[in-house]
Amino acid sequence: MTEKRKDTHRRLPICTLGAPGHGKTTLTAAIAKVVARIGAIHTNRDNDFEVQTPINHPIREGVGITYRAIAYETSGKLYTHIDCETYLDVVKMLISGSPAIQGAIWVVNAVEGVTPDSEAHLRLASQMHFPTVLPFLNTDGIPKDDELIDICQQEMEELLNACGWDEETAPIIVGDARKALDYRGDTITSTQWQPIVDLIFTMNRAMPTPVDTAHLPLIMPIHEIAEETKERVAVRGDIAQGQLAVGQAVDIVGKGDRIKTRVLSIKEDEVCVESEPDWLSIGQVLCSPKTVKSHSEFTAIIYLLTHEESGTHIPLIENDRPDIHLWGIDMPAHLKLPPSFSLITPGGYAHVRLTLDLPLVMEVGTRFEVKKMDVRIGLGVVTGVV
Repeated sequence: MTEKRKDTHRRLPICTLGAPGHGKTTLTAAIAKVVARIGAIHTNRDNDFEVQTPINHPIREGVGITYRAIAYETSGKLYTHIDCETYLDVVKMLISGSPAIQGAIWVVNAVEGVTPDSEAHLRLASQMHFPTVLPFLNTDGIPKDDELIDICQQEMEELLNACGWDEETAPIIVGDARKALDYRGDTITSTQWQPIVDLIFTMNRAMPTPVDTAHLPLIMPIHEIAEETKERVAVRGDIAQGQLAVGQAVDIVGKGDRIKTRVLSIKEDEVCVESEPDWLSIGQVLCSPKTVKSHSEFTAIIYLLTHEESGTHIPLIENDRPDIHLWGIDMPAHLKLPPSFSLITPGGYAHVRLTLDLPLVMEVGTRFEVKKMDVRIGLGVVTGVV
């Protein structure tokens, strides 16, 4: 493995959350400015994001996500920091997993407080089980002793606690992002930079370790049955995570009972396993023994593509029957919407419950596509399995 590849695997994709105009971009720029003094800014490359993709990255051609990315290093930890342009860009990025965010900074402007958009971002991160979200209260010119600061902090703490984060794991850092960015000195302990330094140190302590998919248990979906003979079946598919070797014990999971077998040979893009004819089919998954399960019922967050992104205006309604595209197949599903929704319109998203006609391999964080009439109309991410 090259040094460039190693460096990319070590990078942690994080992002900024919050309402438009609350200072997300200003804070990101201020962090970069301080890191340039105490760490290092790295030149970012387009392929930096491909390494941290989730285990079944959906096809996203035509799904526009406008963002800026800064790659930096501080205290030996490497980050790829994503700052999206709009509220919806954040939603699409988190649900699609492009890139697969593993931590976030939640920015709240003290003048505006926690707005509905700001709360929606935090609840979305909670539903997706983000391990770390660090809150930053952007004073935006208000003195720190102003009563408004205390009110905003209390409001943030209540929402953080409701979403599963507490003061110990997610301490609120108070500072002025604009003053930090505009500061012309280079003194780390200056009043302008100190909150940013505190945030960076908290990031280094609290943010999770980057996930190297090569070291995860094997997952290889079967996309094609290449050849079947007595006691041997050759299949084709892309390894989504983990590694594969001749003689390795594997399970075949999905669409029925678990099949225990082993790898007989690997030749270019074909993997031959020990199996009877007609036992294996497209949509099943080769995996490390006893590591993943198949499920019929699950909860998920679904985003419906806009007309510009899908070419359609198809909504989803209660008791709808969309197809879930996962592991190379379309599986019919039954949709249950949350009580507050009568339908999901293009450009909208919701936390839903789905029941598949046949069980497929999935776990929290598995990405999939939503289709109707053979047209891709949405993206989804699993938030819980039954």
